[in-house]
Amino acid sequence: MVTEQLLLRFLGDDLNIDTANITPGELLFSSGIVDSFALITLMTFLESQCDFRIGPMEVTLDNFDSIDRILRFAERKALEAGA
Repeated sequence: MVTEQLLLRFLGDDLNIDTANITPGELLFSSGIVDSFALITLMTFLESQCDFRIGPMEVTLDNFDSIDRILRFAERKALEAGA
């Protein structure tokens, strides 16, 4: 399962984002911290870490615009998958 620390490490290591001041509720895409090109990498990371597939209709700001939202989305997907 993905955690806040794992997501922050991914953002820093794989996307070269300075995560020192990123809070769990900070808007990542709306604020420009993360761009749409990084979204594909983030989706691939989540799919591999959590063992689920993300459908096109699930790629929304409601699901991906903050660490908190990503964690809630991943938790919902894991429950749906029966994990």
